[in-house]
Amino acid sequence: MRSKFDRELDSLNNELIEMGNLIESSIKIAVTALKEQDVELAKRIVENDDEIDNIESHIEKRCMKLLLQQQPVASDLRLISSSLKIITDMERIGDHAENIAEWVYYAIEGDHYEY
Repeated sequence: MRSKFDRELDSLNNELIEMGNLIESSIKIAVTALKEQDVELAKRIVENDDEIDNIESHIEKRCMKLLLQQQPVASDLRLISSSLKIITDMERIGDHAENIAEWVYYAIEGDHYEY
């Protein structure tokens, strides 16, 4: 039973890393869109923000499931509860990348991007 729980925690960690990588990429692309005044890059960031939101939701559900089913203590509980906090902050950072992209689009096109 413990080995299954350990695999779940490893999977949770991998999903956090995946989310972080996606957000890092979004920030880099948003900044590139800003520097190069590239509307297509900006549109891509705005459209991909839903993926970050979906990953946050998935991780949150996984954390809640682990809390309810496994009733972790000590370091496992700290890992899960900190993951819940981290995903909220990470999602907000992803929103900032989207905001940069929306500003780029608005500055170039003079209108809000409708997708």
